[in-house]
Amino acid sequence: MRSVLSKKAVFAAVLLSLSSLPSISLADFQADAGFASEYVRQGIKQSGSMPVLQGNMIYRSQTGLYGGIWGSGIDRGSPDSTRFEFDGFAGLYLPLTQSIDLDLGYTYATFVGEPDIDNNYGETFINILYNQSTTLGYRYSADFFGTGEDQQVIELAQLFNYSAFTFEASVRNYKYMETTETVNWGSESRDDYFHFRIGVARSYFANHMALSIERTNLSSDFSGGTQIVFTYARQFDF
Repeated sequence: MRSVLSKKAVFAAVLLSLSSLPSISLADFQADAGFASEYVRQGIKQSGSMPVLQGNMIYRSQTGLYGGIWGSGIDRGSPDSTRFEFDGFAGLYLPLTQSIDLDLGYTYATFVGEPDIDNNYGETFINILYNQSTTLGYRYSADFFGTGEDQQVIELAQLFNYSAFTFEASVRNYKYMETTETVNWGSESRDDYFHFRIGVARSYFANHMALSIERTNLSSDFSGGTQIVFTYARQFDF
């Protein structure tokens, strides 16, 4: 049965974010369970430098349609009592030519544990892949994180293979379409920031390991400084 993504792209998904490149395996149904030394979301710490459990389940059809759910623990510290994030996603992966593929879909992020604040939001994404190594992506979310403001994300990622290792270099720009006194990235005139990441990953049978260095150009108020993150995931195919 033909895979929607090659093994190279599947393994690269350990490095790339959920909405950048879904982890679709050679099987129709796949589950992954593992941990991260720190959950970094859009370049910003989400677990207070503590390890968290993470996992996902995904199903894909031969037509290129896929869907699933991804989850992670969260601990942003007092007074935020959010403890879990669950992202449901669905999309369509289409090979356009021998070298160009299109990946488009929708993700809905749900945050559990904070009863007085609704941070849930949806996000539409589209990715263009060249030789399953270069990804140019665009994401758009209305009412991002329950702020009432829209956000767009433009991302560029490049994968390199050497021996049994896969290397990634990526950059993302996060931009509020409008800013307010309370919705901004440091000041009312600051509507965007950049997130840089380099990483390396290796797979051994069904075990996937990755190490990345991430940084943003945000001030220290946002916990977006240099992060070193190790992730491990065990893959189960059904």
